[in-house]
Amino acid sequence: MNVLIEMTALCLSRPARGASAEALASWYAAKARLHDHLAGLGGPDSAREHELAVAAHRRAQVAAGGGAG
Repeated sequence: MNVLIEMTALCLSRPARGASAEALASWYAAKARLHDHLAGLGGPDSAREHELAVAAHRRAQVAAGGGAG
């Protein structure tokens, strides 16, 4: 994974207010994948990256209608 490309793609594709649930779920899933990757690299921020990945996974599930947050 090229982290800079993924971060840029997330920034440029962030859903606007009123976006569909599918668009939100897809965007949060991509954000979760990025944070999962960063957590897997280790280092001093890996625990925080893991927390961000878990939160993004949860937001993706909620947006898709599969969770209560």
